[in-house]
Amino acid sequence: MKITLSRASLLQAVQRCQSIVEKRHTIPILANLLLEAKNDRLLITATDLEVGLHSQAEAQIQQTGSITVSARKLFDIIKELDPEQDVIMETGDNFVSIRSGRSRFRVTSLPADEYPSLTEEPSEISISVSGMTLADMVAATSFAMSTDETRKYLTGTLFEVDAEQMLRLVTTDGHRLALSEIRLEQSVEARKCIVPRKAVMEIRKLSEECQEQIEIFLGERQIRIVAGSNILTSKLIDARFPVYQDVIPANNPARVIIARSEFDQVLRRSMIVANEFTHDIRLVFSEKGLDISAHNTEQEEAEEHIEADYNGQETAIGFNGRYLRDTLGAIRSANVRIDLKDELSPVLISGEDDVQSRHVIMPMRI
Repeated sequence: MKITLSRASLLQAVQRCQSIVEKRHTIPILANLLLEAKNDRLLITATDLEVGLHSQAEAQIQQTGSITVSARKLFDIIKELDPEQDVIMETGDNFVSIRSGRSRFRVTSLPADEYPSLTEEPSEISISVSGMTLADMVAATSFAMSTDETRKYLTGTLFEVDAEQMLRLVTTDGHRLALSEIRLEQSVEARKCIVPRKAVMEIRKLSEECQEQIEIFLGERQIRIVAGSNILTSKLIDARFPVYQDVIPANNPARVIIARSEFDQVLRRSMIVANEFTHDIRLVFSEKGLDISAHNTEQEEAEEHIEADYNGQETAIGFNGRYLRDTLGAIRSANVRIDLKDELSPVLISGEDDVQSRHVIMPMRI
């Protein structure tokens, strides 16, 4: 293999694949990237056996071929090369030479035929959405995925298409729930699956970079995302997602409208003295506005009042302040709307002018 390509396009492709590669792995070749030179392209593949990514860069191919090389070393080398100089890569016996300007590197390699292949299963469902829309949906929901590996079905995101042609992303960790949905322009049959956390975060990155439409292919055991010149493939979590519809409050009578940025700033200040494990914050809603307070076992306290438009009876509710801040961070509207019932019932939170995303947080006793 011998190729010449721009440093910028090579760096971009290698950087995309970096996060797929596991830092520590019992199979040495999985720490490598598969490089394949053919058809005026350098194809780069990364996988951890669960999630895989194909990326590519335009290249001048003097000699076709394939090899694998350490993902970390290749990225570190390319990152430090002169941005104005093209990169020449050439394979030898168990090594890859990298030349650019006056720089010369020689890096060990492993045979390409030892690299695990990424099998693409047939997909029954195909969905097309804009990159910006998908990125917004993931950003609005991914923070609520659980990290508890004993409940594997909560560690990913539910991708659901219902009979009314709504594409919906849902996450929950048992204490909070996030949902974002759009109506599809095409007609597809109903389908649901749970996509693992790592794949979800890669989908967000690809969506944020892609200016084109993104194709989502849903199969029985696999999801595939085609975003421009990148193809992400991931296994699905084989489990049943909870019946989330029962958790979403439908008839909370009281409503408050608060400036999102000010609310977040007050929460941040109050959490300085909140319990470092439970992060409990007390909110008191009244016609005067919103009173926010926190305390800890050392008798330290914080209290603050902010303006709010509230239409219900005075109600005091305890929350995990970190959950509140995570939710506010996922909302882009200038004002946030909170629908509530009483001190023990879950609240529904959304942006005042956002009809796409909703968030539910369970209260806590304080």
